[in-house]
Amino acid sequence: MRIGLVQLQATPAKDVNLGKILQHIDSLGSSCGLVVFPEYCMGYPSGKLTREFVHEIAEPLNGGFVKRVAEKSKTHGSTVVLPIFERDGETVFNTSVIVTDGRVIGKYRKIHLFDAFGFRESEFFGHGTEMVLFSARGITLGVITCYELRFPELMRKQVLSGARAVIVPAGWVRGSLKEEQWQTLLLARAAENTSYVVGVGNAHEAFIGRSMVADPLGIKILDLAHGERVGYSEIDDAMVTQVRERIPVLQQALDMSGTPCRRL
Repeated sequence: MRIGLVQLQATPAKDVNLGKILQHIDSLGSSCGLVVFPEYCMGYPSGKLTREFVHEIAEPLNGGFVKRVAEKSKTHGSTVVLPIFERDGETVFNTSVIVTDGRVIGKYRKIHLFDAFGFRESEFFGHGTEMVLFSARGITLGVITCYELRFPELMRKQVLSGARAVIVPAGWVRGSLKEEQWQTLLLARAAENTSYVVGVGNAHEAFIGRSMVADPLGIKILDLAHGERVGYSEIDDAMVTQVRERIPVLQQALDMSGTPCRRL
């Protein structure tokens, strides 16, 4: 399956971002089985993110933003992973919506919010409570969001549940050695799970961009570097099977929850 990675540079204007998203689906939808957009693609301010900004542009799942993308996906018969600020009652969630052929088939609400490096996503968003898997062109995929790369048990759970590749929409905040951390974590998650990992970064000045794809051996096969760019990568399900036969770490992994760790 061919995946299109859209390293979008989000603006503060939701309508501008939506216009760019629709254009990218038009250009990629017919040639790619899956098109992925980055975290915060609905909008990001010029300065610091605020609760007021998030709540002002947030929409429910059946709002116009998702509806327009769903209509466009139906035109091309494609699947789209679209991160939004999802309003549900008085709470807003950092949500990746999965749209297939004009229909919303599911959503993933970010579970581990980015409360680190002086940033506090929990001031803006509610916590998700469940993981999801979905299929595109016969391949089972999982999805996590950005900071959650630092929690290996999350991706391992999805892989053990059937994921052959995991999608990671991200707004990886700039900072000292942050690009190295992003790359290291993406490659490590791929190698330890013998799965493809597809990281799609936001190109806003607050973030690093650096969308990447790692294969099931943990080898980088795509790197979009910086700026607003689009890339493509092939996901070969047969390679996942071959690597898992050669390196059966998923079969060999033991439940260590009951194993004592004795201090000497």
